[in-house]
Amino acid sequence: MKKNFYALLILLLMLSSKTFAREDEYTKMAKEFSESASLLPQPKIAIMPFVYLDKRISDGGPIVSERLTTRIVKLKKFQVIERQLLEKVLTEQNLGTTGIIDVESTKKIGKILGVSAIITGTLLDVENQMVEINARLINTETAEVIATSSVEIKKIWSDVPTTQPQQPTTTSPASQPTYTQPTYNQPAARHVKGDSFFDIFMGGGSGKMDLSFKNTSTPIYEYELSFDINGNGIFNDTSPNYSEVSFTDLETANAGFLWGFRIGGFSAGKLLGGELEISHYAQQITAQKTTVTLDGYSTNSFSFYVDDYLKVNTYLMAGDLLLRFSSRMIQPYIGLGIGLTLNNTTSPYIYQFYDTTFRKPLDQLNVGFLFRIPVGLRVKLGESTSAFLEYRSTGNTFTSTRNIKGETDTVTLTTGQTIFGMGFGF
Repeated sequence: MKKNFYALLILLLMLSSKTFAREDEYTKMAKEFSESASLLPQPKIAIMPFVYLDKRISDGGPIVSERLTTRIVKLKKFQVIERQLLEKVLTEQNLGTTGIIDVESTKKIGKILGVSAIITGTLLDVENQMVEINARLINTETAEVIATSSVEIKKIWSDVPTTQPQQPTTTSPASQPTYTQPTYNQPAARHVKGDSFFDIFMGGGSGKMDLSFKNTSTPIYEYELSFDINGNGIFNDTSPNYSEVSFTDLETANAGFLWGFRIGGFSAGKLLGGELEISHYAQQITAQKTTVTLDGYSTNSFSFYVDDYLKVNTYLMAGDLLLRFSSRMIQPYIGLGIGLTLNNTTSPYIYQFYDTTFRKPLDQLNVGFLFRIPVGLRVKLGESTSAFLEYRSTGNTFTSTRNIKGETDTVTLTTGQTIFGMGFGF
């Protein structure tokens, strides 16, 4: 169980390390354009404000051009015209500052600014709060596209600008054309869909159980537990007797179908999220050789000869805090969860009180506490569907009494589970 957990954890860390180590997308664009510097007569360029394809008013264009400018300057392959000078020329020549220019305007900018090329580009919103950038390096003499670059970045701006283009200051309407603020049809505000999901899943697993029967006021006899502890072939009802009979690390296996559903999500494009789950699983002690601890100090060899000595059906409601390492198509994640469990403990071999009758079988319902660590991988299959594989290490502890005064029986289940299922976005 632990080997499977560590293997899956290593795989996810490898995937996540690739995510974190991924090169900055602006630097990637800068490098792609800088490789073409030798194709220009002189390495002097201007970077135009980028623009949305639907012509919306947004701070995105200036932000992208500013960040790209910073990366290109750091590479020291181009001389880049300062943004304020570029805006001044665009305004004075009545070329606008929207980043949309034609062939003649390209050549005109090249002559006025003395640049041999310009970089211009467009923005397009895609899913998961990502923006697709398509940029071009254009020769100002020939209007030839020398290089292109296309990347996706996380959207960090709103579509309502914080600044507006300034009206030009002119000394004479006759000597200079009047600049008219371009007008756009502002798109209606659209709902940004978060990464919400509804999952259904199934799976299985195995683990360990710590089991303890303890009574400080009434002795525990062999016949009550159907144990031949002293090896004389008889379940004694008088002697010997004990105040505590306990086992540790008992092997357990699936005793029922693991199923469940959950609802959760992340804020759009974010890495932190959560989920709430309702599910069921069952474990039972398997036939095995082990040791029994009597009254807390002596241990004897002991064997369970059957696979159904004790069975626990667990129904749980748990919440997980999740951290995913990517919001794109492949999403490794890890989490930390707690919850409450409702445990139906049954055994055809153990006695309990039913009102005033002391008889088999044991059948009790008890509330417990659950702690778990899920590690998984979700793959988006479309706009609103996904598939996932998850390993979870789960600890579940509860107590019961067999309806006997002074009794405290404790069960601790540590289970490794592998689940898989489908998710549906909303």
